[in-house]
Formats: sequence, C-alpha cells, structure tokens
Amino acid sequence: MKNTRSLLIEAALSLLILSAIVTAFMSTPQAAHAQIISKNCAHTSQNYPYSQIWPSVGPELLKQTNQELTVRTGNTAAAQQIYPQLISTTNCSLATLLQKKYKVLQAYDLEKHILVTALPSPINSALASNVSRGLTWIMSQNSQKLVDSWISSAILSNINNISSNIHNTLSTIHSFSNTDYMNALNIFCNVFQHDTTTYLYGSATPVHIQTMVLDLRNGAGNSVSALALGLEPGTNPQSLSPNSFEKQELEKAQQMIDQTPTTITPCPGSESLTQAKPALDDFVMHKLSTFSISDLDSFFSQAALFNPADQGQQ
Repeated sequence: MKNTRSLLIEAALSLLILSAIVTAFMSTPQAAHAQIISKNCAHTSQNYPYSQIWPSVGPELLKQTNQELTVRTGNTAAAQQIYPQLISTTNCSLATLLQKKYKVLQAYDLEKHILVTALPSPINSALASNVSRGLTWIMSQNSQKLVDSWISSAILSNINNISSNIHNTLSTIHSFSNTDYMNALNIFCNVFQHDTTTYLYGSATPVHIQTMVLDLRNGAGNSVSALALGLEPGTNPQSLSPNSFEKQELEKAQQMIDQTPTTITPCPGSESLTQAKPALDDFVMHKLSTFSISDLDSFFSQAALFNPADQGQQ
C-alpha cells in the first residue's frame, strides 16, 4: 500500500512538473509557432526542428515565392494572393498550390530554390546563425513532404503581420474607381487606335487611322463595337468579334505594362506608367470578367479616342 501511495504521489508530482514545463513552453515565442494556425493547417501544430526561426524566415519565403511566381506568370496581382490561397484552398501545402493553381510541374524543386534564395538574405542579425543552420538543415532533407510542410508552415507562421498586409493589399486592390481605370487605359490611346484600325481596315496607315477616328467619333457614337458591326460585309478582314478583340487589347495592355513597360510610349497628357499600373492590373485581373459587353466597349472606345484637349473641356 505504501509503495502504491508513493507511486501515486510521485506520479502527481511528475504531472505537476510536466504541467509547469508545458505552461512555460507555451508562453515562449517558439511555442506560438507550434500552435494550430488554421483549422485547415493541421501540420502547423507539429514542433518541427528549427520552427523557432519561422517568424524570421516566413515573410522572406513568402516574398521569394511571390517573386518567383511573378517571373513565371507575369502576374503580380495573382502572386499577391499566395497567402490567402495557401490557407484556404490547398490544406496549407505550398507544393499543392504551386501544382494546381500555378501549373508548376516541379513544385518541390521550386520550394528548394526558394529556400536557397532566402538563405543569404539579411533576415535578422540576432538570429542569423540559427536561421542559417535551420535553412541549411531543411534544404538537406530528402523528404519532399517534410520540406513542403516546413516551408508552408514557415510562411503561415507570421499570421498576424501577413494577414494585415494581405488585408491592406486587397483593400488597395479594390479601391479603384472607374475614373482610375479610365486614366490608366488612356495611356494606350495610340496602341488602341493603331490596333483598332488594323482590325477594321487591314492596315494602319496614317490615313486609315485618321479615317477610323473620324468614323468612330461621327458615325458610330464613339463605339468601336458599333463601328465594327456597321461596316459593310467583307470590309472587316478579321473574324474576331468586336468584344473578343477589345478584351484581347485590354489584356495586351496589362501584359505590356507588366512585362515590357520600356516599349510603351504613353499618350500625351496621360498619367505615368507607375500611376497606371495598379489600376490597370486590377481592371484586367478582377473587373474584366464582371463588366458587361457595353461597359467594356465604352472603356476601350474612350481610351482609343483619348485626347487631353477634350478632358480639359469637360
């Protein structure tokens, strides 16, 4: 009986000591990284080696991931959605997100590359040695699942700061007005005039461009679509519908400002490329599919006819 009582007392004391240790551990920053970040992210509750460096490397890994996807897809706006996509649609697996959403076939190789590019970055001087050891350790692992879980958890670990940044980004993205969109599109008035004239008449000589602008203003109610549909049969050399043509041109403008901005000569009197880019990215990525055919025609036609002298008269 005495032995039994002693064992019970020892067990109780052990439990008290263990409870104290756990409480102390849970109060430290490292423990916070092991807590479940999302109900969809079960693997983030595990205490991986070097998980204490996640808050230091997480933002850098997210930044590198955004940059890699921007380079691969040319789509800045989409890359900015990595965090919410990661936490909501792929069981918090970066590799799964890369494969399914961004069609990256060698997703695990890209994760290793992201880790390599993050290694020399000046993340936090106080933790530099530990950060270096941690990244070196994870890059040496052969288990693709382990690497994926570790880097995914690292990106998700700094949830408060990242969520705030994402919220700010989304707020900025969705704060544009129709005037902002119109000002951004006006940059491309010369491009739109040239391409519309080629679309309608087969070539874009100065005479043809002048004719197109006059016809657009005087005979088609400032509507490229109406002008195209009103041409005599056989006049329009293209089989593309006016709406498809206008969408194609708007997407082309966004690609130009993202990928080849140095080739753009903004129309006189329009805003700068730096000012226009956020609104144009949002217009094409988020609004293009929501506007009606007539709305898109109005945006495109007004941009094709942009004249700063007209703006001053309004």
